[in-house]
Formats: sequence, structure tokens, C-alpha cells
Amino acid sequence: MKEKKGAESTIAGIIIPIDWDDYDDVTRVAIQTSEEEEYFVDQTKKGKELLDFIEEEVEVTGSVREDEDGNFIIEVNEYGLI
Repeated sequence: MKEKKGAESTIAGIIIPIDWDDYDDVTRVAIQTSEEEEYFVDQTKKGKELLDFIEEEVEVTGSVREDEDGNFIIEVNEYGLI
């Protein structure tokens, strides 16, 4: 599913870890879609809730933007496990 930058979008995929702290605890996640696209999850309160669902399939609605490196980042407004 293609998203428009800044628009409210819904994506579905698997939550994968992308960053760890010095104790090997996951500190940041992304959502990998079936099209092999990755959406980094913004570090908002709602986004951090997804840390509890690593390797689970979710559907997430939120605002998508692209950073200076071309990565998609989604600010989670709501989510649900699939």
C-alpha cells in the first residue's frame, strides 16, 4: 500500500526490532509490510506501546512522513493486532 507523506494512512505488517540499548533490550521498532517496505515507528507514547508486540502482525493507522535518508516514519494514532 502506497502512502502519501503527512496523510493519515493505514498499514499492516509485522513488528520488527530495529534498535537496542546496552542491555540488549529493544528500544525502537518498525513495521515490515508484505511488500518488504519498512515503516519506522515514531517514538510517541502510542508508538512505544508497540514494543510489547515484537514479531506480532498489526494494522496501524497514523501519519506517515519521510526523513532525510528516505526512510518512512509513522506516527501511530491507533493500532490493532491482526
